[in-house]
Amino acid sequence: MSQRQRKASYWQDAPTPRGQLVLIPTALEELIPQEHPVRLVDEILDKMDWTPWEAAYHGTFGQPPIHPSVMAKILLFAMIRRIRSSRSIEYELKHSIDFMWLTSGRRIDHSTISDFRRKNATALKDIFQQMIKLAINLGIANLSEICIDGTRVLGDANKYKTWTAARLAKALEQLDSQLEEALAVLETNDAVDEDLIGQDVSADRLPAAVADLQSRREQLAEHMKTVQDMDEVRKKNGTKGPAQLPKTDPDSRILPNKEGGYAPNYTPMATTETLGGLIVSADVLIGNVEHDQFSSIVDCIAEDFGIDVERVLADSAYTTGQNLSDAEDKEVDLTGPIAETNRENNPAQRNDLTQPVPEDQLGQLPMNPQTKRFDKAAFIYDEELDCYFCPAGKVLSHRTTENTTHSNGSPVQSKVYTCHECEDCPLAALCRKNVHASESPSKASEATSDPSAKAATAAGENNRRSRPPRGRELKDDQHEGARRRQREKMKTSAAKEAYSRRQHIGETPFAVIKVMFDLRRFLLRGSDGVNQEWKWAATAFNLKKIMSHLAELRAESTSATSEVAV
Repeated sequence: MSQRQRKASYWQDAPTPRGQLVLIPTALEELIPQEHPVRLVDEILDKMDWTPWEAAYHGTFGQPPIHPSVMAKILLFAMIRRIRSSRSIEYELKHSIDFMWLTSGRRIDHSTISDFRRKNATALKDIFQQMIKLAINLGIANLSEICIDGTRVLGDANKYKTWTAARLAKALEQLDSQLEEALAVLETNDAVDEDLIGQDVSADRLPAAVADLQSRREQLAEHMKTVQDMDEVRKKNGTKGPAQLPKTDPDSRILPNKEGGYAPNYTPMATTETLGGLIVSADVLIGNVEHDQFSSIVDCIAEDFGIDVERVLADSAYTTGQNLSDAEDKEVDLTGPIAETNRENNPAQRNDLTQPVPEDQLGQLPMNPQTKRFDKAAFIYDEELDCYFCPAGKVLSHRTTENTTHSNGSPVQSKVYTCHECEDCPLAALCRKNVHASESPSKASEATSDPSAKAATAAGENNRRSRPPRGRELKDDQHEGARRRQREKMKTSAAKEAYSRRQHIGETPFAVIKVMFDLRRFLLRGSDGVNQEWKWAATAFNLKKIMSHLAELRAESTSATSEVAV
């Protein structure tokens, strides 16, 4: 019996020397299985019309370019594979079989990939729309019902380096001093030597150093205007602290993170159709202004696809009075709860509104979390009489109409309802901060021990004696009727069933893009850069959806064929 010879080396030998190992024995085509996702990417994008992209090329002169469909396939497939960096994509093109197959072995450098992605964000909208139309033809998309939602994605900026109005004022002061000094030196030198600028530079041009200072000052002045506008909005909203503008990416805004804390963020939007969950509109906003986009999104979808939206599912951020009124004007069913104090099991809703709420139920009345007094929900409106009834059974009648301005600059008309029977009300402490606000002048003066207050009350008593005393006031703007109709609609089973679909349909795109595509932070800076990143991600999301649907159809077809054969 022969004995096995002991190996000279303990370690395993390579099966074949490198010089003799053939990586691709026959053809690259044979290494990619028929069910591989890259084949679906190639097949779906080959169905698109690339004529608008091709029009951007000269077509005759220059080195033959790579067809835009190939470049788009690379970027979208890379996004699906969780690869975002152009340098990482360049590496995959040299080392990954699926990328080699997709490009037919082309070697493309990272700068070409980056330039293509940045320059074709506008043209990408055409492919985006073609995919939606393909999905509609396949029966997996229906734009009659959509879901609008937004999220936060970090900007490429340092949250500790920000501008405030005070910091900008100081920087502008220093810059003005430097600019004045530089101009003074320039004027002195020009007086000494007329030939200071040189023959190759026009004499009517400022030196580069001075021009840079002026350019820097214009930029800071623009930042100052932005910060001042932000401070004005914060003041109107009652927000404390100065506005902060990130230095490294001034288009981003300091906003709360989804994970907690504050940082420079953008607000990406995704509008999703509810049949297949495809994104039908994608955009990135600056600041927390997503609630103002309802009308523009609905109009944009109708214009892009020629389809009238019948229902929009949205959370309470979008059910503002203006949006509800716009939805009624457009005959669109906006389904979502209103952001307000909880009105469920409200004892103020009673059969006889002229009777007070039972004493043992007063603790269940809605209370405003800021004022710690009765919320507006504790007052019930009577549409026929055009008045409110308070928890004590008293009437708040229409006193006047005010014209004011909303924080966004739009005019607001409000009806003011006032109670004239608040005097000696047992619920005054729960209803008003100043329990004596509705008393007659004499009683109001008796209620205070301040002599100056008594004197002021007595001096104005003759002028005020003819006026009825004012008590608790409520205001209704021109959209209050739409809010009441929305509350009644959201009590129906049909509205509740429709709204139950919102969370899954609306949140899924953000989960996929952030987790599966690794887009938790934008790579580019500025509004234009982040918008193109988001549109590429939304297009990749839709491509993945269509790929999954086609894969399911083919799997079912193969299974049915196998059963017939058996």
